[in-house]
Amino acid sequence: MIFILDSTPLIYICKVSLDWIFQELDADCIMPDAVYEEVVIKGKQMGNADALAVEKLVKNGIISVQKIENNSMFIQLSLELHRGEIGVLSLAKSMGGVAIIDDDIARTTGEILGVEVHGTIYLIFLIVKKGKLSKEDAKVRINRMITDGFWMGHKQYLTILDLLDKI
Repeated sequence: MIFILDSTPLIYICKVSLDWIFQELDADCIMPDAVYEEVVIKGKQMGNADALAVEKLVKNGIISVQKIENNSMFIQLSLELHRGEIGVLSLAKSMGGVAIIDDDIARTTGEILGVEVHGTIYLIFLIVKKGKLSKEDAKVRINRMITDGFWMGHKQYLTILDLLDKI
């Protein structure tokens, strides 16, 4: 399996000290160069600790960075999506990977293009299913993510808690 990672999943997973999960996913984890620039380069300039965590994941070979060539199919999307999101969808489409992306417009675009899309919470669910993270700890981390600015609707939050209990 190949996971193509957007900035939001990387940032929030690292904000709540779950960066170790990328080693446990049984998947190749890749980020487009635009996501690396946004999360690591700009993040370090802003003093974000999560930027250092992501940089370490790259240096240790846990996540690789892939340069994106201009793809005419995706250039048209640049009015609605950021460069990183376009890179994630482009790589996921060309590599047959799963786009890990939280933006609603990007997710819908991916689905229209035939790309499998999931978000940050999906990664947490996978680790809980593998028995590497307890359900209670997952709830604590999700709550911390929300406290740190991760957005989800009330109904979505309740659904996530219910699904966690069913794992």
